[in-house]
Amino acid sequence: MRSSMPFRFVEIGHHQKAKAGEHSYGDVILKRFIREENRRIVVLSDGMGSGIKANVLASLTASMALNFVCEHKSIAEAFELIFNILPECSVRKMGYATFTIIDMIGDGNVSLITYDNPLPFVLRGGETLELDWQSIELASTRYAGKAVASASFVPSLGDRLFAFSDGISQSGLGRTSEWGRAGAISYTQKALRECPGIAARDLSEKIVNKAELNDKNGLKDDASHVTIHFREPRRLIIATGAPARQERDFAFARRFGDATGSKVIAGGTTSDLIARELELQFSNTMLSLNDGLPPISQLAGVDLVSEGVMTLSRVEKLLRHDEISWRGQDGVAERMARLILNADLIEILVGTAANESHFDLEYKLRVQLVKDIAELIEARHLKKVILEYF
Repeated sequence: MRSSMPFRFVEIGHHQKAKAGEHSYGDVILKRFIREENRRIVVLSDGMGSGIKANVLASLTASMALNFVCEHKSIAEAFELIFNILPECSVRKMGYATFTIIDMIGDGNVSLITYDNPLPFVLRGGETLELDWQSIELASTRYAGKAVASASFVPSLGDRLFAFSDGISQSGLGRTSEWGRAGAISYTQKALRECPGIAARDLSEKIVNKAELNDKNGLKDDASHVTIHFREPRRLIIATGAPARQERDFAFARRFGDATGSKVIAGGTTSDLIARELELQFSNTMLSLNDGLPPISQLAGVDLVSEGVMTLSRVEKLLRHDEISWRGQDGVAERMARLILNADLIEILVGTAANESHFDLEYKLRVQLVKDIAELIEARHLKKVILEYF
């Protein structure tokens, strides 16, 4: 029986490609997690035209929409504020950008607002969930005749929500036939039948690539896609450092050993401690990835065993960028970053014992480094992080 209780975790993934010949995205996607309200907000905006001008319009629209929604402003008020502020195009004599806003509240309710973008859709059990879309007419004389579409729903476990720009739905126009929203839905259903467990970001990439193929490998417009999956969380535990007091070594190791999900150890001292306390055996072989970092050790039951502070410092840098920018690389830090991005709930056990070898101005101290990584994971990638200090 499908659960009707509020979802346990929200996986948010997206993918974008610029119009053929352009180097700047004309679409912009922004995300924000408001911890105090257990609230996640995603905004997709499509600026008029393409290239730099479109990016400016979309960036302004997305950032303003995000801020206004965070402040709980009404749809009509936010719309007018946005379009009063947008700079006017010198050619078309107007400022214009579309937007889709997805507002996910901690109690399980999801609100959707869209202006001139294709309507988002929800798949439940492989079939489309009919949403009750309402048209909100704007009262202002200046914007008479304009309307914003609004809908809401309570997700069930396993639901997927999709939003995209018209570069997806209009792909194929002038070549064969316009793909349309129905084509996007049909292809998404097919992709999920073939790979039910596909990650949100991978599904978005697959759909953008299909739109590009519809346009004969030369996108006629910027194409952006967002996938949101409501599901049970994937867990990851990372242990780094050693406890400040030696008598806490076993508790630290047992906490790591008892955890479920994927497991990472970052630090030679840390791996030695856990192996000793849990009576685990290292493999005789070590793996060098020729990435400038120390080689990977192999310990029974652990997915990745790496060096500590240098590797974590590189992981922090990777997480500040979209995965697409480093996807082709296979270093130790990239492997750790992928494990983080593939997880939803990340627990980090932080040993607070001082390590004199890390008193180097090139690297942050471990505790501050881990704190910065945790904040980055939550703010940029909208995942939950639990820090536990020993």
